[in-house]
Amino acid sequence: MDTPFVLARLEKFEGRVPHMYRCTGGEVTIGIGHAIKTPEDASALIWTVEGRAATPDEIRADYDRVAASEKGHVAHQYSGLSTIRMPDDAINVLAAADVESFSAPVAAKIPGFTSYPGCVQAALFDMAFNLGVGGLLKFHKLLAACDAGDWNTAAGECHRQGIGDGRNKETADLFRQALAS
Repeated sequence: MDTPFVLARLEKFEGRVPHMYRCTGGEVTIGIGHAIKTPEDASALIWTVEGRAATPDEIRADYDRVAASEKGHVAHQYSGLSTIRMPDDAINVLAAADVESFSAPVAAKIPGFTSYPGCVQAALFDMAFNLGVGGLLKFHKLLAACDAGDWNTAAGECHRQGIGDGRNKETADLFRQALAS
């Protein structure tokens, strides 16, 4: 899988957010779509406040404020709830680690994944990252089309509900790119 390409796509669609926010699914999130499940998970990450390291109490307070807030807003609307920020280099490391750690479960659940063309791997990874691996596995016709190497059908079966048309179109285009390989 082309990790730099996958990271660039994730950043394009997930955004790069240096403060905690609630994603569309309601989870507290940071960086390039990294879900933070608990305040303890947040404390394990690198945070700063005005150029200094954030304290555990500051991290927990910000996590609690964001977690208690209403979901459904765009990320920047949560910025006032958090005084701590994640530096860009920490976001880069976290995103790369997410891609690395998330690749194994995708490959384990989709037996042909590593043999698919890189553009198909990127499309499936994007869907799994966005929906969860379990969510991707609900796309039975899509996965059957991938197993058959029927990239045109895969492109027609990859539409996700609640996802922007641009992201869905670009994902379908990745499947269609495999037609040329």
